[in-house]
Amino acid sequence: MAHSSADRRRVFLAYRTVFTGPQAHIRRTKKVREVIEQHRSSFKSLIQDFGLNKVVDIVKALLDQCVFESELKAKVIFPELFHTSPTRDVQRNESENDAARSAAEALEELALASERGGLGGDREESATQVTPSLYPSFLPYKIQHLILTTTQRELEECCFEFAAKWLPSLLEEYKWDCAEAAELTKWTKALAKRLDKFPPSAIDNDSKAPLEEVFFSTNVLRHTAVHRLTTTAQGIHKMIQLASRLARTLGDHSRAIELENLHLEIGSRIRDMELNKNFLENRLDEQLQAISEQRAELDKKEKEAIATMLQEDQENKLRIGSFLEDAVKNTFGRPGEIEPVELTVNGAHENNREEQEDISES
Repeated sequence: MAHSSADRRRVFLAYRTVFTGPQAHIRRTKKVREVIEQHRSSFKSLIQDFGLNKVVDIVKALLDQCVFESELKAKVIFPELFHTSPTRDVQRNESENDAARSAAEALEELALASERGGLGGDREESATQVTPSLYPSFLPYKIQHLILTTTQRELEECCFEFAAKWLPSLLEEYKWDCAEAAELTKWTKALAKRLDKFPPSAIDNDSKAPLEEVFFSTNVLRHTAVHRLTTTAQGIHKMIQLASRLARTLGDHSRAIELENLHLEIGSRIRDMELNKNFLENRLDEQLQAISEQRAELDKKEKEAIATMLQEDQENKLRIGSFLEDAVKNTFGRPGEIEPVELTVNGAHENNREEQEDISES
């Protein structure tokens, strides 16, 4: 059974987040149905609208076309999801840049506030746009906090194990007997100050970035997590990338790989969000265009209605005038003998003047 493009697009947008990785290679209908059943609670409205069998059929067809595993094929089948206007691109970039600046300013305010011994006031929100932008993208805060606190803990354990292996005197000096004994910024600061005490083989810096930059680049992650600062999905994505770089530099390749996998997963989910936002914004543009055309048509109809009212009122006025003219003629004389009121009045003036002249002569 053939399904409409709109139905296939809706199913693709919904299940693109499910059929990823190995599941994008599923082909058997039974297995497709099992996966959809596992996530049934997440797509109640879709399944209620389409019915389970229809959803399974569409997903199976998209899997057979390799749409879930190849963005190139997805672009061919759903080009509208990947299309954005230059205006939208500029707006999105500005939104991301504004959010990045706001985050940097918030961190700076926190640093100044800590020096003053208190936190600053609430930040003012920017004015709401007439047409709201869906950018920048944000994750639910609960998920943001989970990602950042988990990553922070992993990095603290990474630093502890590195110090225990290469510089146990540091642990003795500060009496740090576990990873939780110091927060991430203290770990990185202590290690960065003692870089000259580590053998060359201890550090694996293939990023070509200065080592101090590698160590201190994760400070933003710690501050964002501890101070509960909401940050963009792209900001989180960047933080996890920097965390993976630090783990790799400290020679903890297992954690580096785990963080890199998390980085890739977040990137994939951000892409899912972008495609859905593309669809929503494009649909809004089409709706606004239709509304604009309807508004123009309504404006035209309004002007026509006003013009019609004035025209018909004028016609009615002339018609009433005609009726009254006939009434005057019928009342005061035979038709054709009564001249227009204005001429009759002028004639009366002339008669009065002639009478006055005759009186003067006599």
